[in-house]
Formats: sequence, structure tokens, C-alpha cells
Amino acid sequence: MKALLVEKSRILNNIQLIKTAAGEAQVIAVLKINAYGLGLRQMAEMCREAGIRRFAVTEPEDAVRLRDWGFMEEEILILRSTACQEDIKLILQAGATATVGSYDAALALNGIAESQGVVCDVHIKVDTGMGRYGFMPTEIDRILSIYRYLGNLNVTGTYTHYANAFRSKKKTQAQYETFLSVVEKIRTAGYEPGMLHASNSEAFFGCKMPNLDAVRIGSALGGRLISKGDFGLQKTGRLLSEIVEVRWLPKGAAVGYGSAYITKHPTRIAVVPVGSADGFTVEKARTDFRFRNCLRAALSAVKSFFRHRTPTVSIGGKRAPVVGHVGVSHITVDVTDLECGPGTQVLMDVAPMFVPSAIPRQYVD
Repeated sequence: MKALLVEKSRILNNIQLIKTAAGEAQVIAVLKINAYGLGLRQMAEMCREAGIRRFAVTEPEDAVRLRDWGFMEEEILILRSTACQEDIKLILQAGATATVGSYDAALALNGIAESQGVVCDVHIKVDTGMGRYGFMPTEIDRILSIYRYLGNLNVTGTYTHYANAFRSKKKTQAQYETFLSVVEKIRTAGYEPGMLHASNSEAFFGCKMPNLDAVRIGSALGGRLISKGDFGLQKTGRLLSEIVEVRWLPKGAAVGYGSAYITKHPTRIAVVPVGSADGFTVEKARTDFRFRNCLRAALSAVKSFFRHRTPTVSIGGKRAPVVGHVGVSHITVDVTDLECGPGTQVLMDVAPMFVPSAIPRQYVD
């Protein structure tokens, strides 16, 4: 038995904080990667009940799913620019708002929309430093060509994405100013850029950047931010499982792969059928190998060694240490001092986005 427990009261708390801080700005609920692991359909329903009527996803298939589930009135923004025909057909099928980040993508979208006799709402993406999707700030003529020549595209918004909001307000401010300069050029040319948005969760809470017309909030809905600070957000999403086996091991017994743990005294061990494949102890891979970041990672590892940061689980409201390596599908827990047995429930802290979608999301009050 496994489930990801999601506390509705915590999400509602986070939504209210976000709406209050947004003020007059619209809130775009970013529900990509299965709503950051919390469940696309359930999170969309909670956001709608809380008065949020704008969603954003990365995959066109998710927009189709939302429409099939009855989200017919909400605006759904596709966050990635694409020139792929199958993606475009799904965007048009869902009546979603497309992101246009290149002239090739704009041409492909306009051509298919024209062939279907429809006009597609689009948001123009400006690359101010992320280097992923978007027109470069110098490509103003290409941006204006959308207004001038592509009649089956209706520009309803313009946005950018901050690359360093969790680390550098100075760089984020520079991106903001670059974005506004592009917007001003669009207006000077006599065109309307539509709804402006730039702030993601980190910029919204950590940098406190201007909200513009809308803010895009994803990870903060579940109470999770990289930025340090107390923003009043409440984390949600804990993995629920149960003990399947309990046994005593003598002093000197090895536990787990590589015999990484040796019992120092007779120890009562509980086996729980949860591991890294279920998202337990899984974190984002480190992909930045600049010297300063490698040094930070090394120092963090040393600190963890001296602080003896051992993964723990909760059994009956008490913490119990995991002993031995975390396996792909099992962990072993020291329950020598706890009353428990097969069938006793176990709760684990996890990042919901790493919990497979096959594990059911169980919403609780």
C-alpha cells in the first residue's frame, strides 16, 4: 500500500497567501509535471474553487486532459514554444493559448490554424537570459512580423522567465528591465503586447519582483521554494506506506547493499517497501559543475557527514532512522524502541514531483 498524502488545508493556505500578495495581478497556476507531483486534476479543481481561472502546463496533452475533465472556461497557457505539427494540433484541439518563442514556431502555428479556419491566442515569449525558449531582445522585427503578417495568431500576452531569481536579484532586475524595453518597442510600433507576466514562484516570494499583469506560480502552491525565508507557505505531500516485515538482528549484523550499516547492538529492523523508485530521498541532479558550485556541494556533503544527517521516517508520530542504503524499492528502519508491526503505517517526507504518477494521490483535510 502506497499513497501520496496531500493536505488540502495547506494548499488552500498557500493559495490565499499567493492571491493576497498578487493584489490586482492575475494568478496563473502552473500545473506542469502533474502539478509538481500533487495531481493535475485535483490541483486544477482546488485552484478553480479558490477563484483561479488561468492555468499553465508544458505539455499540450495536459491541456487536452483538462478540457476532457470539464475545465472549459479556464485559459490554459502552453509554456513551451513548438513548431511540431502534432503539438500544434493538440494545442488547437484544446483551444489553449500557445507560446510563440520563434518565428519558425509562429509560422507553423499560423499555417495549421489557417488550414483549420481558426485563430489561436498566443503569448510571445522573450528570452532575457534563460536561453531556452523565446525571441532574443534584438529580434524585435521578427516579433512585430507576428502582428503584421500572421493573421491567424492573436497576441493576448507577452512574457519572460527569470533564470536567477533564487540566487541573484541584480540579474533578475536586469532581465526585468530588458523585458520592459522589448514591450515598449512593441507599443511604440503601435501594437498591444497583451497581458504581461514574468514572476515565477522564486521571483514572486524570494526577489519580490513587480507583479506586472500576472504572476506564474507553480512550486509555491505546494509550499516548496529554493529561496530561504519564512513566507508563510506550508509544505504538503508525504508518502504513505506500511511495514511489511519486522525482525531482530544480532550485534554485528550487516544491513543493506554494501554492508553500509553494521548493528552496534541487537536491533529490531522494520522493512518498508518504499525506495528511490518511489521518490524517497530523491533530489534534483546536480548539473552545474562550475568550481564554486562544486565546492559548495563538497562543503555541504562534509557538513552532512559531521551532522549525521540520516534519512528518517515517521511511525506513530515518532521519527525512526533509516539504516543501510536506501534501495530502489525497500528501506530498512531501526524500530528497536518503537511499538509497531506488519501493517503499521509509515510516513516519509518526499518531493512530490519525484513520486511516480502511478502512486495514487490521496487528498486529506
